[in-house]
Amino acid sequence: MIGITSILMGYGCTFPPVAQQLSPDQKELVSAFVENYRTSTPITPIPPDSLTESEAYQVADAYVQALMLTEGPVGGYKVGTFEAGLYDDGPVDGWSGPVTAIMFAGGLHQSGHHVSVDCCNFTFVESDFAAEVGNESINEAITDLEILAALKGFHPFIEMPDILTTAAGGSEFSGIATNYDFRNGILGDLIVVPATRAGLDRLNSFSYKMTNEYGVVLGEGNIRDAYEPVYRVRAIRDRILERGRRLKAGDILSLGNMGTIRPLKPGVFMLGRPRFEGNIGTVTYYDLDPDGPASVSVYIDR
Repeated sequence: MIGITSILMGYGCTFPPVAQQLSPDQKELVSAFVENYRTSTPITPIPPDSLTESEAYQVADAYVQALMLTEGPVGGYKVGTFEAGLYDDGPVDGWSGPVTAIMFAGGLHQSGHHVSVDCCNFTFVESDFAAEVGNESINEAITDLEILAALKGFHPFIEMPDILTTAAGGSEFSGIATNYDFRNGILGDLIVVPATRAGLDRLNSFSYKMTNEYGVVLGEGNIRDAYEPVYRVRAIRDRILERGRRLKAGDILSLGNMGTIRPLKPGVFMLGRPRFEGNIGTVTYYDLDPDGPASVSVYIDR
């Protein structure tokens, strides 16, 4: 297996040279994760208490650097599920804030992209939502309207991660170390939302449906029951700044599941959720774009 230091030396990237900050065991983790990613095979469970949150992010940074050889540069960031206000008063249960991860440009695709049912260890069609950064003023923006003004707009978005952790458990920070399992994201056309109070209201109240090619409704809901998009943008921005990075124009920000997840195949996760039935998954957004419903679709090759 190629050593992680050799992998990193082979790619001229803008990330800090994090590999030398890792212990030999952590470097071995990164090398193993790269192979797990390339083969879509589960990682060996990381022993509990073997990684702190900070160390897990260092491992993730080295893992990302290695994968940039094949997956391309940073295309954006994603944030994990969390309740509004959860971390307002500081760390909770050992977590300093919501999980963030990097999305590779090579993993971001336009609507209509094809994904094989056998692409991954375990994946699913997720009703997501994404923002696109318009300019770097977002890094200093204070108010919601200032943040909204710094965004180019929003995209209908389907995320299809590749869960490489196992049901056997392990370190609570395994998901951080494996870059929150990013694999594929599917983007619909840009929707411009004006930086006005009316724009914010529209952004906080639209609805969605997930359907297949037969028009069967697989899930539906309203953004107000999931999260406030600009609040999520702020959370990603703040966490990325804490990690020593700045958002840049063109970055895609995945804001998280709006409420519907449909696994492609049976597995050891999400046993109570119905599987995705069909070959085309479409998520349609209503009352967000004044021009009418906006959608994003992924084709599942079986």
